[in-house]
Amino acid sequence: MIEIRADEHDRPITADGPHNNERTRAVAAGIDTAFRLLNYATMSTNGLTYPSDVYSVLGELSAAVSKLPQALRQMAEFIDGQVTSGRAREHPDYGRYGGDAEAAARALASVTREASAAATRLGRLLGEAQSTVRGLEAADG
Repeated sequence: MIEIRADEHDRPITADGPHNNERTRAVAAGIDTAFRLLNYATMSTNGLTYPSDVYSVLGELSAAVSKLPQALRQMAEFIDGQVTSGRAREHPDYGRYGGDAEAAARALASVTREASAAATRLGRLLGEAQSTVRGLEAADG
């Protein structure tokens, strides 16, 4: 089990909250760390023992990726709400859209929709990858 904390004195973050901006950023950083750990674990000669290990890991990855579109949509909706209400603006000197916050929000919505579609496709492909190893087992001997 991986525990994610916003700082060393914070309690582990759970789906039930409480939620705040620091804890949200910590969750994203935790996902990055988890992928790095997975890369090291699958590189190790001891990280995978049986074909069923690969089957399980692929299934977990497929399940994880399938949840990404919801978070992407929610972040795009948050930015749209912030811009629409006037609580967020784009700095004209270093923003990508010359101070046009609405353009930035529209671009974010477009890119996150595209990323969501890619994540959905990746989830399906990981599920297909999992099914390719479903019948594999360790050989006796």
